[in-house]
Amino acid sequence: MPQPPKFVQTFLSNHPLRKKIAELKAHHSKLPAILFILVVLLLIVGAFFLLQAIIGNHAGFTLSGTIEATEIHLGSEVSGRVSRVYVKEGENVTNNQVVAEVRGDKVHSTIDGVVMDRAVEPGEIVAAGTTLITVADLNALTLTVYIPEDQLGQVQLGQMCQVKVDSYPGQTFWGTVIHIANKAEFTPRNVQTTESRKNTVFGIKLDMAPTNGLLKPGMPADVTFQNNP
Repeated sequence: MPQPPKFVQTFLSNHPLRKKIAELKAHHSKLPAILFILVVLLLIVGAFFLLQAIIGNHAGFTLSGTIEATEIHLGSEVSGRVSRVYVKEGENVTNNQVVAEVRGDKVHSTIDGVVMDRAVEPGEIVAAGTTLITVADLNALTLTVYIPEDQLGQVQLGQMCQVKVDSYPGQTFWGTVIHIANKAEFTPRNVQTTESRKNTVFGIKLDMAPTNGLLKPGMPADVTFQNNP
């Protein structure tokens, strides 16, 4: 192919148009790489949101409640002066153990448990039926939480759930759903915020596995319900 005259070549080499053409060629040569980078970024972002959705569905949801125990309030059938108090708070007692005495009337524990409250001291005058000692079985604890209606389908009787408390941050306890309320109610005032109390909820009761006395009545606890697949 014949070459243009030298003066034409010199003119073209110095003309600004040649530079523009070179810039356009360089720009177009970079387009495939830019498109590839954009596609990779879109795939990474999509995978991130997909992974979040999968993890979110598996993680379930967490509700807060309070550890409870069936407490037995022990008192005397007679009124008079308290003669003796045989137990202290936190002490273990057995069924039929004498815990106090009022004017010759001995007061017995009706369960195996732990003394939660000692309400009287020797020498005090009490009326018949007054609670002297409160005993609870710490191996028969329950946990009650309140679940919004739109999440009720994720809970089933017999479902095992993880329970955690602030007192033992690195330890997991277990509870089993033993009761699901049949009737909706407004969220109790002491559970959540004013805004959430506008919603109706269902009470869920869990039976806690024995913890060798680690959990106590009144402890706040968080229970995690896993989403059903």
